[in-house]
Amino acid sequence: MKELKARGLVEVLLFVTDGLAGIAEAIHRVYPQAGWQHSVLHKLRAAQAQVRRRDLAAVLADLKRIYRAPSKDGALEELGRFARTWQDRYPRLVSSWSNDSGALLRFYDYPEPLWRYLKSTNLIEQFFRELRRSTRVRDHKFPKPELVYKLVYLESERREGRWNRKLPRALLKRRRT
Repeated sequence: MKELKARGLVEVLLFVTDGLAGIAEAIHRVYPQAGWQHSVLHKLRAAQAQVRRRDLAAVLADLKRIYRAPSKDGALEELGRFARTWQDRYPRLVSSWSNDSGALLRFYDYPEPLWRYLKSTNLIEQFFRELRRSTRVRDHKFPKPELVYKLVYLESERREGRWNRKLPRALLKRRRT
């Protein structure tokens, strides 16, 4: 985080990360005004490892009701229902989701059209995969280091066009003003 700040990143509204230990503290130490959203998909993958195969479909269906609820209050209600249903069988899983509920449900604090983008780190992970692929295609032959920066810039410009097409037009108009 300190390196990002040193490189000129002044203000961040929201960090979306996986469950790396200490990440929330590091974010709040360097960017005290920034929010932190724990990637729901990373949390779901971790949950799958804690659940018996015979219960997996039911547990995942109950977890889906939490993060697909129409509001934060509805999500907290579903979280309570999940806890009552699975507390006896999977106490660590239930306490993990309950303890992290603030960070898991932070996306509800933003406009609804953004929820699906803020729930996980998939967009940025896909961007990094494409960057790696595009550098591999060029066989890592960059005559000047600046050309790597140009490649990153061009790839991000290309991706921005895709992201804008996926966002609702009304939200894009508000963003530009």
